[in-house]
Amino acid sequence: MGILRTLWTLRNVVIVVATPLLLLPLLLNGSKQSSAGFCLILMAVYWATEVFPIAVTALLPVMLFPMTGLMTGKAVSMTYITDSSMLFVGGLIMAAAVEHWNIHKRIALKLLLIIGTEPTRLMIGMMLPSWFLSMWTSNIATTAMMCPIADALLKELQRGEAGAIEEVVKSTTNYGTVGYTNPGCEEEQLQNHNLKQLDPCETDLDTEVVVDSTRHEEVYTSPQRTRLKPSKEHIQLAKAMTISIAYAANIGGTTTITGCASNIILKGLADEIFQERGLTSPISFGTWLVLGFPVSLLIFITLFLWLTLYFRGCSSFKKKGIRSEGIRDFIKGQYKALGPVTFPEIMVITLFIILIILWVSRDLGGAGGWGNLFKKKYVTDSAAPTLVSVLLFLIPANLPAFFKSKNRPLVVKPLLTWRTVHDKVPWGLFLLFGGGFALAQGCKESGLSESIREALTVFKELPVWLTSMLVALLTSFITEVVTNTATCTLVLPIIAQLALGIGVNPLYLMIPTAVATSYAFMLPVATPPNAMVYVLGYYSMTEMIRSGCVMNILSVFILTLGVNTWGAEYFSLRTLPVEFSDLEVTTVMSLNSTVTIAT
Repeated sequence: MGILRTLWTLRNVVIVVATPLLLLPLLLNGSKQSSAGFCLILMAVYWATEVFPIAVTALLPVMLFPMTGLMTGKAVSMTYITDSSMLFVGGLIMAAAVEHWNIHKRIALKLLLIIGTEPTRLMIGMMLPSWFLSMWTSNIATTAMMCPIADALLKELQRGEAGAIEEVVKSTTNYGTVGYTNPGCEEEQLQNHNLKQLDPCETDLDTEVVVDSTRHEEVYTSPQRTRLKPSKEHIQLAKAMTISIAYAANIGGTTTITGCASNIILKGLADEIFQERGLTSPISFGTWLVLGFPVSLLIFITLFLWLTLYFRGCSSFKKKGIRSEGIRDFIKGQYKALGPVTFPEIMVITLFIILIILWVSRDLGGAGGWGNLFKKKYVTDSAAPTLVSVLLFLIPANLPAFFKSKNRPLVVKPLLTWRTVHDKVPWGLFLLFGGGFALAQGCKESGLSESIREALTVFKELPVWLTSMLVALLTSFITEVVTNTATCTLVLPIIAQLALGIGVNPLYLMIPTAVATSYAFMLPVATPPNAMVYVLGYYSMTEMIRSGCVMNILSVFILTLGVNTWGAEYFSLRTLPVEFSDLEVTTVMSLNSTVTIAT
């Protein structure tokens, strides 16, 4: 037992050392494909076990590829910073400005005040800002901001329930029976029924109620003074509300290209695949919204209905529940504490709106856009966030005070400082992107991609829509135990080769695979938002697995529906461009059949 315990404590060292030793025969084979396979499997094991931080594992190609003769050090290093990486940098800097000035909290609290504080409305009020804000900021930051608000609101709601119980207790303790209204007999009634005045937060909810059939009166017979136990309805609401925050944040990130890392990895790999063949990838910020927003909205509605039914039951749609004015007062107090809207907030919101307009209007999917004012392929989605990021460091945050001040000069502070960006932006993600792009390039250079493509042609007999759903479903369950970015980085290049191997537009399978990595709802370890709400302690692991498993399946089903209907039409997914034909044929795929046309 002592040896096993020691090995367990040193498991990371054992994995780091044992994995390359076990894979050594691949290196001794001498072929480039075997060397690429060695690197691929080694990084997959390290990513899955997280023996190193995933960003550190992503650096391994810089060392391994030159040593194994796959690529030169210069060629590998050039893959680490791409246009997609710069797009993500700009988006995260904008998100850092939103968080720095508490704009995300102002939006969340305002939505709660507008939607209402009745329990069902309160649940929607927590989900909606989580979903919306995670489109633009990280789902981790969104969840971290929403969880304390939800916890405080639930406590206020519990006090509201306690207040309602107190009224019943007062009615009974003051008058002895329901409907008996003789204030003069208050002391006598208290003695007769041995009742005590109870604090609203220390009410005994286990009190036995005895019904006198002759007088039809309810009498409380065991008035022990105990701590208030939340009602079953309150507990179920707490479970549904807290878990919905994490799920909504995960779903919201899929809406926009910059909303989650998986979408950026998809765009980067798609850009590379299409550019190799002289084509422009159809995926941009504006075009992605055509697919991402409707799918995300449908899953959001499904999430609300499912969690409400699972935790609260059908009757919760009709019941209004106890409405606590303390909740609304609490929200108003939190919103008032933010103070009036300031000049920096107005400027950041203005720049944020400008950024969205520039993103959407650059490429309107063949209908033109401001990108056409420049040379073709010169201006991409990374230009707009870079411009806005520069302005954030330029525009002063205290401009009105500067003009009002009589004793100039004042220290002019910008809307955003580099220290703020340094603290809020997860820089390790960019190394992870680069490691994935380098790994995909190494597999292509070695010929391993071609071998994978040939091996996966066994899926050619399946309908494309079924293959699309299966790979998405498999990916969503893999993501439960491996981080979504690592899963996407490893799986997406293989799926791209699978698509080309069966003669399908690579985006047909790449899009559902990448998006499905965000559909990890079953385990706390699947995503940081899941872990954040789990530690609140409102529900068990079993409840999370049950509710999350259903959401995994429903989300993949809706995603498959979107990809195979309006997504397939908009992105022309059923047609494989001629430039992708490595053979002397062009394959045009329908949903259930394949037609081969000579070229």
